Amino acid sequence: MTNSKQRVRINDTFSSWAEVISGIPQGSVLGPVLFIIYINDLIECCSSWSDIFLFADDAKLFLYVKTEEDSKQLQKDLDKFKEWIDTWLLSLNIGKCKSISYSTKWYFFSKYTISNNVIEQVDKIKDFGVYFDPRLKFDEH
Repeated sequence: MTNSKQRVRINDTFSSWAEVISGIPQGSVLGPVLFIIYINDLIECCSSWSDIFLFADDAKLFLYVKTEEDSKQLQKDLDKFKEWIDTWLLSLNIGKCKSISYSTKWYFFSKYTISNNVIEQVDKIKDFGVYFDPRLKFDEH
């Protein structure tokens, strides 16, 4: 990307032009491939104990938690996740981070944090238009 400039338009008002010194233009053919290469090491970084699912710019870190030690391991992987984000100069919207627990029995549940901010514990969550609710019971007949 050389000699690129950008400006912002709000209604009929434009900002001054500014030189673009880094980045990939939105909608480019190589953008998605370069993003995958960019985040490729995130899986190894956070998978000491936990698993991670990635889809576009969305990440889900999870672990089967039955003990307090399991909960501590998940927190360690969350801390590694945040370190990775800081290393690569990315930003994380902590307000969009949620914690949800699924169980047929009562196991150990803990509060998790990112940068000393408690992750909100929710009863149900919407993901790609589908609601996931651990309170739903299914008839086993």
